Amino acid sequence: MSAVRLTVAICLAEILVMSSYASFPALTPFFFDAWGLSGADAGWINGAFFFGFMLVGPLSTSLTDRVDARNIYLAGCCFATIGAYGFAFHATDFWSSLPWRFITGAGLGCSYMPGLKLLTDRLPSGDQSRSIAFYTACFSAGSAISFLVVGQMNLWVDWKTALVSVIAGPPLAATIILFGTTSKIPATRRPWSQIVNYAPVVKNRFTMGYILGYVCHTWELVAMRSFLLAFLAYAHTLTDAPRWMDVSAITAAVVFLGLPASVLGNELSLKVGRQRSITTIMIVCLAFSFTIGFTAGFPFGVVVVMAAIYGILITADSSSLTAGAIGSAPIDLKGGTLAVHSFLGFAGGMLGPVVAGIVLDQAGGPMMTMGWGLMFVSMGAITILGPFALRMTRS
Repeated sequence: MSAVRLTVAICLAEILVMSSYASFPALTPFFFDAWGLSGADAGWINGAFFFGFMLVGPLSTSLTDRVDARNIYLAGCCFATIGAYGFAFHATDFWSSLPWRFITGAGLGCSYMPGLKLLTDRLPSGDQSRSIAFYTACFSAGSAISFLVVGQMNLWVDWKTALVSVIAGPPLAATIILFGTTSKIPATRRPWSQIVNYAPVVKNRFTMGYILGYVCHTWELVAMRSFLLAFLAYAHTLTDAPRWMDVSAITAAVVFLGLPASVLGNELSLKVGRQRSITTIMIVCLAFSFTIGFTAGFPFGVVVVMAAIYGILITADSSSLTAGAIGSAPIDLKGGTLAVHSFLGFAGGMLGPVVAGIVLDQAGGPMMTMGWGLMFVSMGAITILGPFALRMTRS
């Protein structure tokens, strides 16, 4: 199979396995009322998803240095299916929702980074950054399509049907991987005794510079996507916005903008330098995070434009950070590098929405513009550390 066809097939599987990604965040306004949730509760439910990713992802990714990433990916599809089914049929309140979102996150942990390893193991030798960039960018496509499907099914049918509709995604992803790829044992098999030895990765300051930058990036990105729809729904109530401006479709469009933004951000880094590109993007993104929450009372069109620009900026450095981490790793440590990359990165992804939810509650709650404004400030403040982390990548 050609590199292009392989990349397209694995990216399509990535989008499908993420079908239940937005099962909770796309319905947050509904769950605020139906389950009587606070901002912190919503943050913990979102965080549970990435807690599952954080705990399972590193081990599953490390195993790809020893066993075929294809097998790990298929296991991830099984977890994702179980999690989506459980959340649709057995989640009835805050506590009962947590284990199912954890399992769904574990499914993504067994598929996202192992899927990247599955791809790079089968690509021709040479510069793989464009394929990596496209795969990484499809995380935004998968998130966006999940928001769109869940949101529209809820709008036109009901919330239960919305949750049930996304269960089929992971089995379809498994079908693509089974019939679209072949088995392949890693060319250099890391000894079992070294599978969870991450010391060589942590000692590589070039790699850790990109990984720590990724922590800042993921903290903000996950928190933003966890609460964006609820924020837009709040802003919609403050204005005379027309009914056709559906917040679920707008959220999906904003999230989908991450795909071209991530790819073009990687192209920019290839032209002007990875460190300079990422640093510039983080600084501009910081300015938007300190502003957007306070615009809730502006005309809704202005809020949407602000959200779209913020959505572009917040993902523009994603591929560059991941490609930088992989490119700085020795061939026999790429799985271990991706493990540390995903563990630390999505530890930020777990903490980001929790902190954001707590700030939202303490600053007035989801019915106060001040609460939303300070919540977005808390999301973006972490990126102040990003440029300092990137100094480690200097020769």
